[in-house]
Amino acid sequence: MTAPAERTPTTSLRIARALPDAEDQAAANARMIAILARPDPGPVAAHLALLHFTGRRSGRAFTVPAGVHRIGGALYIASGSSWRHNFAAGADGEFTWRGQRTRARFELVTDTELTARGYQELYERYGPEAAQRRLGIVVDEDGPAPTLDDFRAAVTGIPLALVAVTADTGGITELAMNERTSR
Repeated sequence: MTAPAERTPTTSLRIARALPDAEDQAAANARMIAILARPDPGPVAAHLALLHFTGRRSGRAFTVPAGVHRIGGALYIASGSSWRHNFAAGADGEFTWRGQRTRARFELVTDTELTARGYQELYERYGPEAAQRRLGIVVDEDGPAPTLDDFRAAVTGIPLALVAVTADTGGITELAMNERTSR
C-alpha cells in the first residue's frame, strides 16, 4: 500500500516522493532481493538490479534492490533513499543484474542540472503512472506537465538523486536497453 506522498512543508513542490510505509517497503525489498539474487530472476530483472556495497561509516554490508535506467548511454540508479550517501565520494561494490553478479563502481551525481534533466527525461519516457512505480515520484495533476524547473526544485527539495553505475563486464552495459514499461 502506498503512503501519502511526502512533501517538504516550506516549498510548493509539484513533484513528491511516493513511497510505501516502512513495513511495506521492507517486505517488498526482501521479496525483490530474493527474486533478483536467483540465477534466472525472470522479467523483473529487466529494469531492477541489486547493489551490494559496504556502508561508509558503519562498515556493514548492504544489499538493496534498485531501478536501473539508461540516460545518455550511461547507467544510473534513481533514488532519494538515504543509502545514496554511501556513494558521495564514489564506492566500489558489486552489481547483480539478470542473475549475474559483477564488480561495479557507484558514484553519487552531485550536478543538480544533470540530475534534474535525467529525472525529466525518465519521467517523459515512462509517463506519469510508470514513473510513480519506476522512480518513486508523483506529480501534482493540477497544471501542465512538469518542467525542468519543477525537477530542479525536486532535486534540491525532496531530494532526488542519481547514482552513476560503472560495471566491469560488457554484458551489464546492455542493462537498460528497453526502458519502456506497460502503463
